[in-house]
Amino acid sequence: MPTSSIGFSDHVRERTLDLVWRQWVAVGVPGYARNEETRVVDPEALLVLTMTVGRREIRLFDEVVAWLRTNGDLINVQRLRALLKRSPRESVAAVGAIAEILGRKSAAAAKWQQLANSGGLDRSLPFFLQRDGRPVPTPATRDVAFARRGLLRAPVPEGRESGTVPRAGDASLLLRLRALLGVSLRCEILCGLGASEEVHPSRLARLTATAPRTMQKLLADMERSGYVQVRPGAREKQYSLVPGPLADLLRPERPTPWRNSVPLFLALEKIWNEIVAADATEFDPLEASSRWRRLAREVRPMLADADLASAMRDDKAYRGEAYAEIFQVDLTRMMDEL
Repeated sequence: MPTSSIGFSDHVRERTLDLVWRQWVAVGVPGYARNEETRVVDPEALLVLTMTVGRREIRLFDEVVAWLRTNGDLINVQRLRALLKRSPRESVAAVGAIAEILGRKSAAAAKWQQLANSGGLDRSLPFFLQRDGRPVPTPATRDVAFARRGLLRAPVPEGRESGTVPRAGDASLLLRLRALLGVSLRCEILCGLGASEEVHPSRLARLTATAPRTMQKLLADMERSGYVQVRPGAREKQYSLVPGPLADLLRPERPTPWRNSVPLFLALEKIWNEIVAADATEFDPLEASSRWRRLAREVRPMLADADLASAMRDDKAYRGEAYAEIFQVDLTRMMDEL
């Protein structure tokens, strides 16, 4: 028998929040995580997902804003803008409010100002939600930047800065590369090269959410450095790191634990909006099976791009309400393993 829809929603919510907390703690946000993050954190993909799930975790949301005051210069704002094109309007508006706050005074005020005009809702609504989905009451004094975009919440704590990026560990590798080399797509490419003995440009483009033509040009430029090489004589170009200092930095003991977080987190956002946002509703097994079958078909290609193609079984093999339990088992197992 499948778990009740409400009980399953609670599980998905807690597992997703645990993942998001764990990743932020790994890059310097103060907080507690039950497990240590072992993969390289993609800060833009994580920030976009946080705009959705953080609405039910006020402390997490405000700690992230405080972290951005300290480390906002390490965020690729152009990449963040591109990722937001697939996000709900509330998330875009929330990033615009944060950009306005950071644009007043932060480590990277100028770069954030270009996002300050992002988004805005047609009507006002409470931004934060309780864990059961009910709105958090908003006080009479509200944050001006959020209210300007139709999001009602208490003022963001002023002047708080939080957490420097750890100087060791896999989780902070991408941010540390940006601190060393500058905020550039080349840092994601280095993580992708570190994750494989050799890799084709098209796969590296998918792994880093980059246009194939852009990837080809950057790899050709990076080969000139002598730290990146292409396999000679191959029909298709395969790129790899040249053994030496850079390879040792990126994978001192094992391949760089880098995953394409963009499609994974996009899938988690869709799962959250379909399952957690409906947490006050109890569906019968047949209706739940129908809803989750559609959801599985939508997120399965995204999970495949994140190398999680086997995470969900083909729904066509299960008729009627039988798929509800299969979906719960598959999603629970996947989220437990993230």
